[in-house]
Amino acid sequence: MPLFSLTGVGQRLRLRPWTDVLRAAWLLLLAGICLKMLLPASASALRSLVPVAPLLPLMAKDLAHLPDALARSRALAAARRWHALPAAWLPPELVGLLRLGQAQRQGVFHWLRRRPHAALPVGQAFTYLERGSYRTAVAIAVFCALVELPLDAAIVAVLPVADDKRQLLHVLMLAGGVSALAWVLGDRWHVGAGCHVLNADGLALRVGARAEGTIPLAAIGACRHLDERVAAWCRKHGIDVRRTVTVSPFDRPNVVLLLDPAHRASLRHLGRERDGLACVFLYVDRPATLLQALS
Repeated sequence: MPLFSLTGVGQRLRLRPWTDVLRAAWLLLLAGICLKMLLPASASALRSLVPVAPLLPLMAKDLAHLPDALARSRALAAARRWHALPAAWLPPELVGLLRLGQAQRQGVFHWLRRRPHAALPVGQAFTYLERGSYRTAVAIAVFCALVELPLDAAIVAVLPVADDKRQLLHVLMLAGGVSALAWVLGDRWHVGAGCHVLNADGLALRVGARAEGTIPLAAIGACRHLDERVAAWCRKHGIDVRRTVTVSPFDRPNVVLLLDPAHRASLRHLGRERDGLACVFLYVDRPATLLQALS
């Protein structure tokens, strides 16, 4: 067996999460900046390659998912959904994040208009905001976003750049701060009262626009208390972390739902549908009550 196989590398890249690829791109960018500072001015060819290096992991990940993109394109073409073809060539995670961002921006307008939330399903409610740290995290995030705006303006004002570039930096900094503030406020509106509901149909999970769906009771094989990190628990029980979903506004999960593979259960998580899940990690204020209700 050859030590280096393009097929094997492609399979490993397809299984690698996009967060790992983005982390590799960020490290390459930092390494390139340091290298650019050390290179002499005469090495202009090498210096020009520094901005390109962080794009290499992203391009490799895209090429590894080329068969998936072709399959999605064929399915959409067969269904004559021509308007959805451009999105078929984008990573599903990116499309999901774009949808999530749109939902968060809509949440800001709903918050400004004081639009009421949809009625909760009838059943036993399990809250996650009463004892959690989400409200505190939102307050800190809003404070940081408001402080960042004048701080960025002060920093840009003293940078040794031309006036036209300084104005552009002001606009970019302002857009970034406003976008972060809108994301936080929109998420807070979507989270609303903050609870999951258990009834005869199943366990209805909802954390704003980030996670939503109903798990049938027949699909819940077991419900256990979780007192360690998700990655460590998955390693201990031999479960691929890519087949799991964490449904929590901010706090570390304290309950794990083990799903029965014989029953289909799917959740909309971060803007895209997730099925074939092995388990779902939750945070609730009173985990013992949920364990007792599902026992």
